[in-house]
Amino acid sequence: MEKPLEDAQRFLGKVDPKWYLLWATLSQTGMTFVQQGVIVLGFFLAAKYALDFQQIGLITSAMSLGVMTSMVFMGILADKWGPKRLLFRATWIMALLAFGLRWVQGFVMVLVCFFLLGLSLSAVPMSGSKAIFTAFQGRDRGMPMGIRQTGVPFGAALAAVILPVMVIHFGLSAVYLLFMAELVLFNGIFSALIPDIKPAVRKTGKESTSFRPLKWPAAVSFLMVAGQYFLVTFTLEYLHDDRHLTLGQAGWVLAMAQIGGGLGRILFGRMSDRLQGNRPRVISFTGLLASAMIAVILLLPAHVPYGVIMGVWFLTGMGTIGWNALSLTWAAESVPSQQAGFAMGLVGTIIFLGSAIFPPLLGSLIDWTKHFTAAWATLMAILLLASALARHAGRQNGTRSRVSNIS
Repeated sequence: MEKPLEDAQRFLGKVDPKWYLLWATLSQTGMTFVQQGVIVLGFFLAAKYALDFQQIGLITSAMSLGVMTSMVFMGILADKWGPKRLLFRATWIMALLAFGLRWVQGFVMVLVCFFLLGLSLSAVPMSGSKAIFTAFQGRDRGMPMGIRQTGVPFGAALAAVILPVMVIHFGLSAVYLLFMAELVLFNGIFSALIPDIKPAVRKTGKESTSFRPLKWPAAVSFLMVAGQYFLVTFTLEYLHDDRHLTLGQAGWVLAMAQIGGGLGRILFGRMSDRLQGNRPRVISFTGLLASAMIAVILLLPAHVPYGVIMGVWFLTGMGTIGWNALSLTWAAESVPSQQAGFAMGLVGTIIFLGSAIFPPLLGSLIDWTKHFTAAWATLMAILLLASALARHAGRQNGTRSRVSNIS
């Protein structure tokens, strides 16, 4: 039972944890570069295949649906095979699917291929999260998980900057080649670094998987993701229509929010380690921070300096994006270590489900009211509810810890 922990500690004694975390982050960056890159490529895919807006939406949803569909399964495989074997095998499947996009013709086949690519991409967050969770077992791991999760906003920012220019100069085929190359490079190197740790197996009694300990991280994550995806989906339109910024200026504001979210994942991970692993208390704080910044947005005068808007969105990004790594760590720590992959996969699936539900709901509210105010206010209420639930779960967690220490 203790051998995996001993193996992990022995491994980190031989390998610099900074390099290990770097390649773990680059692995996640590479996966997000592809997943978010498809959204960035929507305009160019529409031009190539003569698509309408509905079809563009279906294409960008196909990959997310693939990721969501397979996350729990990939988490179970990470528990069963270990993250090293899972990532190594998935890397070549991802690379072949990305390379094969060069020859895909027709809207239906594009949908199918992006869905299949999404199915394979989910192996990256599941194997990477499990690898960090295992390697840093017995140590503070909120901050390492947060560092790894900065690959999400970093990959999204890189896709927004690189891919449009690349398509214009070299075409979509070159983008698919880049997808293949970076997936092989980043995930291949990280899979080589992951220690070959045999999954812990109980030899006595029947092992069962319980959903009950995951109800709080799942519920809180489902609500918190509303802020993250509302910010990403509607910031450009809001700043352009209501604040009268150019699309270029609005793009830099959104990038600042992503930077704030990335730094928040590291900072809040460190805070949760200092609070003896009480992840829900810190998530509750991020919900309050996000709600407070939405209140600031609603109260901002019509004309404010551009630098003020940048600062407001930086802090809003910290609150709405910085919680993600904490929720996965919280889920993994709520179950036995040999079920951590399943737990992170389940909560990851719930997060993707929320990301698919809240943007169209809040977008419909914008259409109905012809303004953003009601949507911002509704989002603030959602995040306050998430904060209250996380605070309640944090109190329960603190009570259990005190009882454990007394006994």
